[in-house]
This record gives sequence, structure tokens and C-alpha cells, in this order.
Amino acid sequence: MKSKILIIIALLFACSNVAYLIIKEFFMDSFGNGNISQLELLHQSLDAGYLNLHYDNILLIVNTTIIIALIFIYYKHTKKEASDQHESDVYSPIDNIPTDSFQINAQMLINHFPDFLCIKDSEGRWLGASDTYLKIFNLQDIDYIGKTDAELFHYSNSNADILKVSFIQDKSAWHLREPVKETRVVVIGRQKRTLEITRIPIFDNRERELKLIVTGYFINLNDKKKTQLELLPKVIESGHLNFLFLDKDFHITEVSNACSLLTEYPSNELTGKPLSFIVKGKLTHLQTDFFTSIPKRLWSGELSCQPKKGRDFPVKLEVSAIVKDDNSVVYFASLLDITQQKHAERRIIKLSYYDELTGLINRSMFYDRLRKFITTAKEGSIHCTVFVIDLDRFKIINESLGHDAGNELLKIVAGRIMELLGSNDIAARLSGDEFGILMLSDKTYEETVYAATIVAGKISQRLAEVMVVRDHEAFIGSSIGIAIYPEDCHSTEISLKAEVLLKYADIARNNAKNQGKNNYQFYNQSHGNRSQDKLMMELKLRKAIAKNELQLYYQPQYEAHSKTLCGAEVLIRWLHNNEKMIPPDQFITLAEDTGLIIEIGYWILRTACHQLKEWLDAGYPLPQISVNVSAQQFNDSNFLTLVKKALDESGLDAEHLELELTESMLIGDARFIDLQLKQVKKMGIKLALDDFGTGYSSLSYLKNFPIDVLKMDQSFVKGMTIDSKNARIARAIIEIGHSLEQKVIAEGVESKEQFDFLRKYRCDIIQGYFFSKPLPCDEMTEFLKNDFDKFWIPVKRNPFE
Repeated sequence: MKSKILIIIALLFACSNVAYLIIKEFFMDSFGNGNISQLELLHQSLDAGYLNLHYDNILLIVNTTIIIALIFIYYKHTKKEASDQHESDVYSPIDNIPTDSFQINAQMLINHFPDFLCIKDSEGRWLGASDTYLKIFNLQDIDYIGKTDAELFHYSNSNADILKVSFIQDKSAWHLREPVKETRVVVIGRQKRTLEITRIPIFDNRERELKLIVTGYFINLNDKKKTQLELLPKVIESGHLNFLFLDKDFHITEVSNACSLLTEYPSNELTGKPLSFIVKGKLTHLQTDFFTSIPKRLWSGELSCQPKKGRDFPVKLEVSAIVKDDNSVVYFASLLDITQQKHAERRIIKLSYYDELTGLINRSMFYDRLRKFITTAKEGSIHCTVFVIDLDRFKIINESLGHDAGNELLKIVAGRIMELLGSNDIAARLSGDEFGILMLSDKTYEETVYAATIVAGKISQRLAEVMVVRDHEAFIGSSIGIAIYPEDCHSTEISLKAEVLLKYADIARNNAKNQGKNNYQFYNQSHGNRSQDKLMMELKLRKAIAKNELQLYYQPQYEAHSKTLCGAEVLIRWLHNNEKMIPPDQFITLAEDTGLIIEIGYWILRTACHQLKEWLDAGYPLPQISVNVSAQQFNDSNFLTLVKKALDESGLDAEHLELELTESMLIGDARFIDLQLKQVKKMGIKLALDDFGTGYSSLSYLKNFPIDVLKMDQSFVKGMTIDSKNARIARAIIEIGHSLEQKVIAEGVESKEQFDFLRKYRCDIIQGYFFSKPLPCDEMTEFLKNDFDKFWIPVKRNPFE
């Protein structure tokens, strides 16, 4: 304000000087020369060539010019100082602010702030803090100015834990760029206090971090409780939860509006009533037993709610005890309508254990019931009869009338079967058109067989009757197999009796089909020995996978011209009970028939890849392994995924893996086969055609499919040195392979004569007992450690002798 007055006064003086100059120069002379006109005076001046100015006029002009210049300089200087001051306040770092000046000017303000206050700069350095805030961190005796939280919590007396949390919260406020609130309990003078803290980040007009203001206050818990009590009636009135307050005798004292709506009782009709008025179930033990021993426990259970109108519905009741200040106890209870949950649970159970189409139990549930009966029943006291029913002409009807008609037919069959069963009998749909029946009897074996005969005859007759499906008459028959416990599986292990009994009934069903269909057969031991052996082998094989009885062997492969190791074929062996070695030809076919080959094949692939990776990492020079692939594996939709997964999990590069296929696998959908093979090649895996020349040998396979290696079957190798035809076939296979730029492997090489013949005719790779027998993993490891180029002495051919 003062500077503006000075500027105005200077301007007035300047204006006065200018006015005096003008009046004196142009007007005062005219007053003295009244007889001379202004025009004549002007001509005189022009004739003189200049204005006749006196020295006092010159002094006034100079004075005015200087005053105006000083005013302009003063104005510019004042504006610059104001701008510099503003810039300093906004952008200057804390180092430019005098510390003493800040303490003198700001500390009093901070201390007299109604709540505690702390100010930090953008780097987290403390600029000032109230005494109360310093006490929270126990920093009242420490020179904290200009220090960060990280520097302050190194002081021995500081409250380091709170400082560390404060540091994190500061970062959060800067990151969010908005005020951040928190509630914290601290101990001050051995007294717990609750703080509500707010951190406010301040940014300049360029959005740069400037200051952080930390403020807050101590919360009065009594006020907080008072607020909560004030809110409680509103919660009860407007809350959506169904809850009640109970007195010590489990009588209702207050209910929420939502609970009144749930039970359809107004609150005044429920007040004073016992909890059992709306909740049905055993509740007396809660007060007398459950809450007596430990009052603060929470009880939860599923009961039934009885509304004022309508049917009862399931609810989940939770009750907890509340101990008041005078040690008296009241209770808080909540109700949750679980009607939809129960419907969902029943739906899940039905989907898990029942056939959705027919309403009968499914195969899993049937097995479960059969197992439970066998494990609890005592032999001799009760009998169990298992029926397996297969519809003879269902496929024809399903294909001719459509799947919807087939489904309707299955419902009719299920209904007719249920008509013939007693209340204790169990019927199930085992698979597509296969049904099962479980009948329990406490009669003798002969009476059980007779009763089973009667039931089987009725089922055959009833299912042979005409069925009307979508205005069409349909006739089907049934083949029924019957097995009886315990007579049909005395020697079977307890854990396998249910599976064996159902399998025997299935064998009997096959016998009924083979004898002309539409009849029933009991399981016959003499007819089932072979099937039983196969069944027992299957069960043992399933256990072998779980018990890790399967082992991998590796047969080395050598380059013929250099006799150097170039790979190994992976073979599988089954060491049953770690005692008896079972050769592959006795279980591989079984594994293919039962579908176990997919699981076993993936195990072989995964294990072999891991093992080769270990050998390569150890520096052993085994370039690749060859793994046989079955037709079921190759046609499985997950085949490529499982191959990639085995490589990824083991870390083995695809160039070290070769897959061996058989000729029979290349018959079928040529487009699918070609796509599968190309995908395998795209992954970088080599392909070998095994047993070439013995199956459906066709040169089109070699022309159309990306085969890398031909494996000559050992039947040609065996006789090629004594049979000229075998020798010519062997030579032809080698020539075919080379002409198509494929390598040829001869397997089953056992003698030097065979080796010399193959080497002479440029066979690429030799495999057989002449070099090495198949070796288990530990022996193969020792073999690789030693001189693997060593010419091995021929060994005994059959490893199972």
C-alpha cells in the first residue's frame, strides 16, 4: 500500500512540472505581448529555428524525465521482487528456508493447532510437529527437524514400529494424490489411545509434490459407543439381516424388520415369545449345556423356521452370547433362509449320484452301495445278487428313430424294471443302454439262485413286450448276466470284491448275448476262467500304476558304420510285487483294451524325458530317445498337449525325442493323421515307422507322411543270413528308405554275421542284443559313465528266463 502512495505522489509532482512548463512556455508570454498575434509569434520562432527555452525550463524537463524514469524502475523492481517471492514460496527447496525462521514463525502455530499437526516436505523430512504428535513417536527430546522417518526410527527411544507404518502411509498418500485416513491404537504413558490420522498431500501449480500435512485427533471411545448406540435402532429398523435379541431365557426381546418379514410376524407379536415359537428343533440344550460351560461360544446349526403363514422352510440359525457389564448374559441370534442352498445341494447330489434321464442311481452310486454292503456283510448270513442288463436292439431303434426316441425308450425300460423290484432292491443305469440291479437276501444260496431266476425271467419277458415310442411300436430284447456274493468271489481280496462281482455279472451277460440274446445266464466258473484271469490282470495293472511297479528299460542304438552310440529305445517292464517280471506282450494289449494305455503311455513319455534330461545335464552323450506310441494315444484329442507338457516339464529340447508309430496307426482318417504328424514335426520331434514290412506296408505312407526313420522288423533280420528272400527284403527296405532320404534301423540284431550284412548294405542304425540288451535306468547310467563305444559281448537273448 505504501509503495502505491509513493508512486502516486511522484506522478503528481511530474505532472505539475510538465503543466508549469507548458503554461510558462506557451501562455505566460502571450499575456505580456497582447499586441502580437499567436501566428506572428510562431513565425518568429520558426524564423529563429528553435524555441527560446530558458535554463529553468530545461531544469524542469530534466527533473520530470528523471522522476518518470525512477517511477518506472521502482515499479519494475517491485514487481520482480513480488514474483521472486512467489516463486520462492512455491518452488524453493527446504534448504533455502532458514530453519530458525521456520521454528519461530510456524512452531507456535503448530502447537496451538486444536488437533495434533505435522508438516513434511516432499522428501519426507520433518519441518515441524506439535508436541502431542512428537509424544506419539517418543521424539519430544530429539532434534527432528530436517530428518525423515527412516532416520528417526534409528533413535533408541523412538517408537520405531509406528514410524515404519507412518512411512508407508506417507507413500500411499503421495501415490493416491488425495487425503488418506487411518485409525490406529497407540500407547502413550502406558495408556492406550485411539488416533484418527489424516494425511493431506499438497502439490504446486505444476502438480509437483510440495508438502505433506499430517493431522488428526484422539477419538473419544465413549462418544463412539454413544454414536453406535444411536445407530443401533436404525440398523434394526432398516437392516436387511434377519436377527433377534434374546434374554437369558431365550425369549425374544427385539427383532429386526427383515426378520419380521421373513417370519411374517409383526415385531410386537414376537416380543416376549420363546425362540422355539418360530424355530423348530432341539434348542433346550443350547441354554442348559452349550452356553453354560463357555458363554462366549458361537452356536450354528440348520433348523426349520415356522412362519405365520405357509410351509416351514430350512434356515441356518447362529446364536452367540453377549456378557454385559453386570456379568448377566443375553443372546444375539441370526436367521438365514437356506431354501435355495438346499435345492442346490439336492441338485448337486442328484447330478453326482443319479442318472438325470431315468432318475435311477448311476454307476458310481451303484458301486458305492455294493462296496458298503460287502464290507459290512458277514459271509454265510446274507447273499447279494447282481444283475447286469443290456438291451439287445437299442442301437437300431436309436439310429432309426433318433436320439430323443432312444431317450424315451430308456425311460420306459427304467420304469418297467422298477415295477418288478421290491422296496429294498436297488436299480441303476450303468451306462448308455446298460442297467444294473442289486438284490439282498437272507435266504440260502439255492433259494437266492431260484429268486434270481424268477426275477430275471420276469425282466426278460417284460422288456420283450412291445413299447410305443413316438407313435412307433418298438421291440427290444435283453441279455442278462447274474453273479451272486459270496459264492462267486470267495478268493477275491475284500477291496476288490465289488468290482469283481460286477465284472462277473458282465461276463455272464456276454455269455447270454453269445447264446442268441434275449436270455439270462449265471456266472459260470468254467466259462469265466479266462475272463477272470484277464480281469485279475487288469486289476493288478491298475494297482501297478499306483504302486510304481512299472519300470523303464533303455536299449542302446548304434550307428552301423562307426559303432558309436546314437540313441536308445525306451521299453516298459512290469515288476509285479517287486518279484516277478511280467513281459510287455502280457499286459500292453490288456492296457489297450481297457484304455489304461493312455495313462501308461503318458507316464512313459514323461519319465523318459526327465531321465534323458538328467543324463544330458550330467554330460552323458546320449543324443536321443525313441518312445513307442499306441494307436489310442495317437488318436486321443490331448495327445499333442501331453507331448508338449512332457517336454516343458522336463526341460528337454524336442530334437532329442523320437516317437515310434506302427503301420496300423496310419490307417483311417488320412487328413487327421497327416495333421497330427505335421504338428509333431512342427514341434521338432522326429518320427519313426516301427515294424516296417509286417503290417499294412504301403509306399503311400512313406510318400504322404513325414516319416524320418524306417525300423526294419526283426523277423527279416533273423533269417536274412540263411534265407535269401529275407536278405532281399532287408536290402529292399534299406534301398527304399535311402531313396526317400530316410534312415533305416535294424532291430533284433544278435550276431556278427547279421551286423556285417547290414553294415555292408549301408543300414544306418543297429539295435539288438549283439550290442546290448535293454538296461534298467541304473545300469544304463553306469553304461553311459563307462566306455559307451565299447564293442559289447553278445548276451543271452531272453531277459525273462
